[in-house]
Amino acid sequence: MIEASFAQRRQFLCAVLVTIGMVATVGGALGFEHIGGYIPCALCLLQRDPYYYGIPLGVLAILASVLKLPAWTTRTLLLAVGMLMLVGAGLGVY
Repeated sequence: MIEASFAQRRQFLCAVLVTIGMVATVGGALGFEHIGGYIPCALCLLQRDPYYYGIPLGVLAILASVLKLPAWTTRTLLLAVGMLMLVGAGLGVY
């Protein structure tokens, strides 16, 4: 019982941190664009796509953890977010 509670809290914390990180990254880029007046290139706009798909998945992972759905649900959503961030990293390297 105690281990399950610890695992659920850890999954919740991971989901919250990764979602906040994605929101901060996209929010910063949008701030530079709309407040700072910087015009992003096509590749810069393309690099935001994984974040636009990842943020809702992160929110779903948070909800899955809060609603105490099976642990595999949260892990699967976090895995999908991780794969999207790898795609984003690949676009950044390109």
